[in-house]
Amino acid sequence: IVLSIAISLKYRHNKNSTYHPEWSHNTMLEIVWWTIPIILVSILAFLTWKSSHELDPYKPLVSDEKPVRIQVISLPWKWLFIYPEYGVATINFIQFPVDVPVNFEITADSPMNSFFIPQLGSQIYAMNGMQTKLHLMANHAKDYRGISANYSGAGFSGMKFVARASTKEEFEAWVKDVKNSNNPLSWKLYQEIAEPSQNELWQVFSTAEEGIYMKVMNKYMMEGHGSHTHNNKNIHEHNH
Repeated sequence: IVLSIAISLKYRHNKNSTYHPEWSHNTMLEIVWWTIPIILVSILAFLTWKSSHELDPYKPLVSDEKPVRIQVISLPWKWLFIYPEYGVATINFIQFPVDVPVNFEITADSPMNSFFIPQLGSQIYAMNGMQTKLHLMANHAKDYRGISANYSGAGFSGMKFVARASTKEEFEAWVKDVKNSNNPLSWKLYQEIAEPSQNELWQVFSTAEEGIYMKVMNKYMMEGHGSHTHNNKNIHEHNH
């Protein structure tokens, strides 16, 4: 804007102005209009590179607390959560301690979807036969809204879940209550749950049959790979 005004004033019709019809180069001007953009782009590139790697969803969060591990299976149109270290599972509800990292392992037994808790951080895709990872941590004890961020069919709009951050004591009490619910999750029951349904309410399972997550992963593996159900080498990790 300043140059527009300055040039119009300097080069307006004026008999006292200097006329240079052959002028085509000025070293100082070349240095200025190349150096400034290079500096700006270099600063932005550094900040982008640094922040992108700091916010990598696959990068574990630094904490003195032991992370809570949750396996996520995207179903039509609901979310199944398995706590392998606690042996329990839930539908459309998760709970974890505040100020403790949560390590999500995510796959799908449905059309491709996207796992997203907007107030806590990144969204990441859930895909058949692949595992994605996400590391989040809540700093405030409250209920967070979880959603599907990728259109996946008729029941997409109701594919929501609650992510509850609570104190450690409340989390341990919740796990104990779930274990006492006398509602086991077997592979046979899982296959019934995996059928399409809409607007599912919360549900908890007192136990979860070992290996459900890997069985879902291996359903979509190439022929010859599915026999190694518990072999982590078969996990096709996809970093989106």
